[in-house]
Amino acid sequence: MEKIDLKLIKVSDRLYYLPHYEKNDWCTIGLVIGDDHTLMLDSGASGRHVEMFMQQLAENGLPAPDLCVLTHWHWDHTYGLAHLKNVTSFATKRTNELIRKMQSWGWSDREMKKRIETGEDLAFSYPHINDEYPDKSLIKIAPATVEYTDKLTIDLGGVTVKLKAVENSHSYDCAVAYIPEEKCIFLGDIHYEDLLPEKPVYYADSHNKLISALRKFDFDKVLSGHQMLMNNVELFAQLAGVETV
Repeated sequence: MEKIDLKLIKVSDRLYYLPHYEKNDWCTIGLVIGDDHTLMLDSGASGRHVEMFMQQLAENGLPAPDLCVLTHWHWDHTYGLAHLKNVTSFATKRTNELIRKMQSWGWSDREMKKRIETGEDLAFSYPHINDEYPDKSLIKIAPATVEYTDKLTIDLGGVTVKLKAVENSHSYDCAVAYIPEEKCIFLGDIHYEDLLPEKPVYYADSHNKLISALRKFDFDKVLSGHQMLMNNVELFAQLAGVETV
């Protein structure tokens, strides 16, 4: 299996992230350090992804997380969760429902392709899952331990993380994580298109509602699932530049 070399990036004394890795579709993993708790933003794609993140924390003298939030159900954001020990995790009820559905999935090539045909899973994910899991018996899927419906605030001590479900094009279960003390918002993939259709698409009504919802947050730093750190101007320019239907 290919060796991946990623380095943890410091945003502030309380905020760090491990960048995405496009080739394997690894998502960005964030870290928020409070006085009482340390929180991981998304759980990554696999045990290997989690291990790299934890190794980077150790090398930088940073605490391991005791909390984790999931932004949505897609594999590259959730399959690492089963490999986190002694961690309390949070997700929307919708996300947990989808994760529990994935727990019943079979992983033969025929079953994987059938799910793509029926729209249960993304064709985009198929080659990446095969690359990350040549041995499908290593796929472990766990739901979050705490569910919420619309919003939830987590006090880490000296810094808070506000979770909010927001309508969007990418997936109906998506939520953002807002860290007001850092003026940072962690988007996961909420600002990306729906990947289920043969041609990925942004839906005009949902996209406009997303933009309106994001404008209600006071932030100047943006962490997203598959891009490097942005500012608010760059984000809204990106959102304004997409074609919708």
